[in-house]
Amino acid sequence: MNLVGGEHAAWAGKECPESLDDSLAAIELEQLHQDPPNLPEVCRRVVELQKQTRKIATDIQTLSHGLHSAKLQYLGIAGAMRAFCQEFGDQTKVKIDFKSHDLPGPLSPDVSLCLFRVLQEALHNSAKHSGVRHFEVRLWGTGDEVHLTVGDSGAGFDRAAVKESQGLGLISMEERLKLLKGTLSIESQPRGGTTIHACVPFSPGSNSLRTAS
Repeated sequence: MNLVGGEHAAWAGKECPESLDDSLAAIELEQLHQDPPNLPEVCRRVVELQKQTRKIATDIQTLSHGLHSAKLQYLGIAGAMRAFCQEFGDQTKVKIDFKSHDLPGPLSPDVSLCLFRVLQEALHNSAKHSGVRHFEVRLWGTGDEVHLTVGDSGAGFDRAAVKESQGLGLISMEERLKLLKGTLSIESQPRGGTTIHACVPFSPGSNSLRTAS
């Protein structure tokens, strides 16, 4: 399995739709500028453009989902997260300390992918908003739950204000976790750093715990 492919999938899932939207919109606007039609035709072509870009975005997100699923299946949740942390750190010039222990195995694909997506969102947010270059990621199991934390000692934020404004992708992470009866908690205050804690119950298909660092 080519790990770079996983990074390309992450880029495709988050960046490609926006890039394609911008590119296609620019082409369409240039065509309208060169040969301006009447107003009803403009409206029709704008609606068609919106449909096309939504379809492209959906197709790319589906591809990204499949690539991440294959990566998680091949490496396991800890291996895939460790690889992503390394790749993300190299790409953004930050240091990410990843450790895992006592993971129940095997986790379901839904749980693994959910936690992987939360990790991606949390690291992107931290790298963008914290103002620091060092982050800690912890993944572990306790009985019938799996926990993930992403922490930094950076700028922090007012939790009430951010949640009210639906910022930092917190709503997206919460919704992902709710689908699996999981929870998201946040410890943060201005200039006091931030820790995002995701917790997901797992089906007791196997009660064995395995240790990884």
